[in-house]
Amino acid sequence: MDKNLQNQTVSEHMAKASLAMRTLQALGLTVLNISGIGERPRIQIIPGAGCNQLHPGYRRRLVNDGRRYTERVADVSGCLVTWEERT
Repeated sequence: MDKNLQNQTVSEHMAKASLAMRTLQALGLTVLNISGIGERPRIQIIPGAGCNQLHPGYRRRLVNDGRRYTERVADVSGCLVTWEERT
């Protein structure tokens, strides 16, 4: 891939992540991590009441150290936003 095209792709994904982060902040949610810039940005958040405004596209059930969790994923501004809820 051309270096300029790669830089443009990363810049576009950073802009998407920035817009998603502002949206999440407006919902009162806290961002823990942003990864995958240059691919499809993935944003991990601390779950809160604002999650009720998000529309999860899928969920996955997990068990970690005997504790059950549900990972939820929603699309916000072209980014995958994930959070875990105890079940």
